[in-house]
Amino acid sequence: KYAAEQAQTVVEKIIWQVGKGGSLTPVAELAPVLLAGTTVRRASLHNIEEIQRKDIREKDSVLIEKAGEIIPQVVEVKLEARPKDSVPTKAPTHCPSCQEPVIKLEDEAALRCVNPQCPAQLRERLIWYADRDQMNIEGLGDKMVHQLADAGLLHSFGDIYRLKDHRDKLLDLDRMGAKKADNLLAGIEASKSRGLERVLAGLGIRHVGTRVAQVLARHFRDIHTLAKTPLDELANFEVAGKKSGIGKEIAASVYAFFQSD
Repeated sequence: KYAAEQAQTVVEKIIWQVGKGGSLTPVAELAPVLLAGTTVRRASLHNIEEIQRKDIREKDSVLIEKAGEIIPQVVEVKLEARPKDSVPTKAPTHCPSCQEPVIKLEDEAALRCVNPQCPAQLRERLIWYADRDQMNIEGLGDKMVHQLADAGLLHSFGDIYRLKDHRDKLLDLDRMGAKKADNLLAGIEASKSRGLERVLAGLGIRHVGTRVAQVLARHFRDIHTLAKTPLDELANFEVAGKKSGIGKEIAASVYAFFQSD
């Protein structure tokens, strides 16, 4: 087994990306460098603890490699090349998208934005919802989600299904012809037949993946019943005479989601 190929470059900037569940992930924007056959411009820094452990700072010269030949990561900092005016990287106190304060839970390394109206979270949740493994909405990829959100056409999951009423506005978008718009609307219409299991998996409820969504959908049958179910019942219902395996933590997450404004 060969050692991973490495390259040296410079961390031009450290930014914080907000995921669909509110977790903040630091990303190093790098001076472009050729590594293992591709030009690398970004590398994940994982979390603030990883940054502090390796003492990664903006303007640092760093060695990078591709973990598993796929994901670029910073291996080490070249301290001898560090600028004299260098300052340590600090954890953000507020979300870069909505400016609300961030929190750090005791059992997590990640910082988290807990504002349910955070625009960055919404976009990531919409991208997740439309993905092939969830609602499989053809034509609604990440670039299209950002384009529609920038145009003020997407503020919620429900707005996806209201796009059919705004075909004229779709046609005003850059590189959006009539055929592309109609294909997008057809993909949205087709997603209505995916079923409750796929909807629940697509909503981005914390701790609710494919398996949990399947258990919930098969037991409660419709989303209105699930939304009205008391917390105690969510945590204790049985399937075929046995505990469902949902448990208190998942039940609390599902309950909080459906009780939020």
